[in-house]
Amino acid sequence: MQKYLLDNLPLSLQERNLLYANGQQVYDQVIRDGGFVKVYCQRELPAYLKEDDWVSFYQSKVIVYEYKSMVDGSCIGKPYYYNYSEMLKIYEEKSLSWLKHQISILTIDLKALEMINVFFNFEALKQNHGNQNTDIRVQQPGYDSFLPCKINQQLEGMKIMDYIDYLNDPSKFIRKEGLQADQRLFAVNVNMQGWDKEINHLKQFLPKCLRPQGDNDGLSYLRQEIDGVNIPQIYIKTDGVWTGGHQENLSVNAININHGPADCVWITVDNEHVQRLRQKVMELYDTDIFKNEGLWFKEPEFFLKNGIPFRYTLQKKGDVVILGAGCLHWVKSLGQTINTAWNQVALDDMTLEAMSERHKLNKEINYRTVIPYKNLMLDLYIHEKSLSQTTIERIQLELQNFFDQENRKLHIIDPPSSQLVECCKEVQLCSKCEHEIFLYFYHDNEEYLCLDCVQNKQNHKSLPISMKYRYHCFYFLLQSQPTNCNQEFCCPYTGKTKCSIQQELKPAQFKHKGQPKLNSMLHGTDKMKKKKFDRIDYEFDAKTSIYKDKQKTRGRKQSIDKQQSTIKRIRNY
Repeated sequence: MQKYLLDNLPLSLQERNLLYANGQQVYDQVIRDGGFVKVYCQRELPAYLKEDDWVSFYQSKVIVYEYKSMVDGSCIGKPYYYNYSEMLKIYEEKSLSWLKHQISILTIDLKALEMINVFFNFEALKQNHGNQNTDIRVQQPGYDSFLPCKINQQLEGMKIMDYIDYLNDPSKFIRKEGLQADQRLFAVNVNMQGWDKEINHLKQFLPKCLRPQGDNDGLSYLRQEIDGVNIPQIYIKTDGVWTGGHQENLSVNAININHGPADCVWITVDNEHVQRLRQKVMELYDTDIFKNEGLWFKEPEFFLKNGIPFRYTLQKKGDVVILGAGCLHWVKSLGQTINTAWNQVALDDMTLEAMSERHKLNKEINYRTVIPYKNLMLDLYIHEKSLSQTTIERIQLELQNFFDQENRKLHIIDPPSSQLVECCKEVQLCSKCEHEIFLYFYHDNEEYLCLDCVQNKQNHKSLPISMKYRYHCFYFLLQSQPTNCNQEFCCPYTGKTKCSIQQELKPAQFKHKGQPKLNSMLHGTDKMKKKKFDRIDYEFDAKTSIYKDKQKTRGRKQSIDKQQSTIKRIRNY
C-alpha cells in the first residue's frame, strides 16, 4: 500500500508520517471491518480512525488504493443519528417539523423493541397471519447495475406460513420450484389491512408524529386507506434480497422499522442530487432511473468514481429509518429480518414542493402512483391554514390548472348539461387507465372512467358525465383561500384532520370494482413472468382459515366504504 500511494499520489509531510507510522495496520483493519464506506458511516467511528486525523487522510488518499482507482471519497455521506436528548424531544413533537435530514436514524431501546416484537417475529407472523397470501419476488443476489434486472418470475399463491417455512429450509423450496441454487425469495408488500392489534401495539411505542396516520400527517386527508402508504406493510427478508432504487410515492416521507434480527444496508441520494444522477446514468447507460424504478441496484463504487454524493446507512435491529422528501434509496438485507414501513407527508414547503415536482415527472414519463395528488392538494388547500403563503399560492395555481384542463376535456366531449350530475366525491382512480380522477368522470356498472378514457368509447358525446364538485363552487373556491370547511368539498377522511365537519359526514356508499393493484410496480413484478405456487404441506385447516379471515376485518378502522377494496401501493422495502 505504501509504495502504491507514494508512486501515484502527492502526499504531504504529515500524510507521509501517518503512512510510515501505522498506515498498513489501519488499512488492514478497515478492510477487515468491511471497507471505508461502511466504517466511516456507522454511528461511532472506531478509535483507530479517530487518532491523528486518519479519517481525512483515508477519505482523500488511502481510499484510492482500496478501490485501485481514482475515486472521490468526499462524496461519502452518513445518515443523521439522533442522540438520546433529541429522541426525547421527538416523542414530544406533534408534527414532522423537526425533520431536516434526507435520511436519519432513531434507535428504539432494546427492551422496548423486545415488547414491540411480540407481534413482529417469524413465529408470531406464522401463527397469527400464516394463511394470508403475500407477493413473492424471485431475486438474484449481488445485482449491481442501473439497467433493469431481468427478473424471470413472481410466485403466486404463496402464504406467509409458506415463506417462513422457506426461511427454515430454503433448499426444499428451491428444488420444488426449479429455481437456481443461489436465487432468493423476497416476501414483499405483506398487507396489514385489518391487523388492528399489531398496528395499535406498534403505535404505543412510537412518537405520535411518526405513527401511521399520526398527528399533523398530510396523508390523514386521504379518502381511502392505501396499503403501505397510510396503512403499514411488512417486508420479510432473507440474506441478499434487495429493493431497487426508487423515490417514495410522490416523493413523500417514509418511516421504516427494522425488527431484526439481521441488518439492512441503505444507499441513498439526497433529493438535490437526484437529477444529476439521472443525467449521468442516461449519459453512460442510456437508461432512465425513474422509468425503471425498483428494477436496479447500484453499489457505492459507481458514486465514488463519478463524484456523485451518496449516503450509506447500516440499519441495525431496532433502528427506525426516516426519509426526507424525495430521497432516492435502495436497500439490501444482510440476513433474515422483518421490516414494517409506511408513509407520511410533512406539512412544510420542502416536502410539498418535492411532491409537486414528482407529480410533474410522473406525468412526463406516464408513471402511475396510488396517492391521488390533485385531491390531496385540494384538501390541504382547504384545511391547512398553517402552510406558508408561497405554498398556498403554488397549490392554488396548480388547482386552477387542473380545473382548466378538466374543463377543456369536458368541452371536447360536450355532454348535455342536463346530464352533468354531482356524485361520488370518493372516486379516486380510473378503472381503465388507473390515473387519478379529479373532477369529471363517467360511471356505469361499477366502472369509473376518466375523461381521457371516455373519449375512447363509442357515442361518448351522449354519455352522462358525473362531477365530484359543481363548476361554480370550484370556481368560487379558487378565487380566494377558504376560511371554513364546506360540505361541497369535504369528505370523511381516513385520519385525524382539521376538517370541522368531518364527523358530520357519513361514509360514502361507494365501491370501486376496478381498483388497481399497483404495489407490484416498484418491485418490477408487473413485468415478471408469473408462476403459480403450490403448497408443499397440504394439511390445511379450512375452518381456522375462514375464522382468521373474519378476524382480520373485525373492528377494523372505518374506511370510506367497508366494501371498497383497498388500493395497493407502489413501493418496496
